Amino acid sequence: MPAPERTPPSLAHVLVLAAGRGVRMGGPKALMDVGGRPWWRHQRDCLPRPGFTTTWVVSPGVRDGMSVKSDRPELVVVDPDRPMFASILAGLASLRASPPGSVFILPVDCPAPSMHVWEALASPANRDSVTIPTHMGATGHPVHLPWRFVTDVLDPAVSAAADADTLRLDTFIGSRARRVPVDDPRIAMNLNTPGDVKEWLLFRNPQAADARS
Repeated sequence: MPAPERTPPSLAHVLVLAAGRGVRMGGPKALMDVGGRPWWRHQRDCLPRPGFTTTWVVSPGVRDGMSVKSDRPELVVVDPDRPMFASILAGLASLRASPPGSVFILPVDCPAPSMHVWEALASPANRDSVTIPTHMGATGHPVHLPWRFVTDVLDPAVSAAADADTLRLDTFIGSRARRVPVDDPRIAMNLNTPGDVKEWLLFRNPQAADARS
């Protein structure tokens, strides 16, 4: 008897945040060369599908770098270099005309994890909760936000703030977040330096490490 098909969370939308300058990497992380390909292509290929829609929140430079490729992302929101929370707000604003049931927040420099992580974060038991993945004691990404959290918590806070650019998402999720244990170490990876990129490449291709040892 064939195994039942796995059903992705319904009406899920992913916001990939790629508007930063990537100072420590010498340029925007979305465009950095990783194994002969721009990083955004690696991320795109690892994002969950079907059943998910993805919007990329990018800087003008990243948009221009993506535009020279025929397989560039279809849904792109341009957000000039501002704090990460501003990019989140720009991405959420693009969804308000037809809000999804929930939103996943994934910084571009955090490798997209396997499908079961996304499923666990937005499972029937978790779909109405803010959830973040954990692996061996470390927390990471993506962060799962029910749309009601956006309207009931984020929107009033932004309206009341004197300067929304000073706000941080982790301040709001805090004790509200449910920790969901997963078995994928990628949830805690962050490609901040060239050394981090090398570690990720070895994670993807451990045979290369064996061949050099």
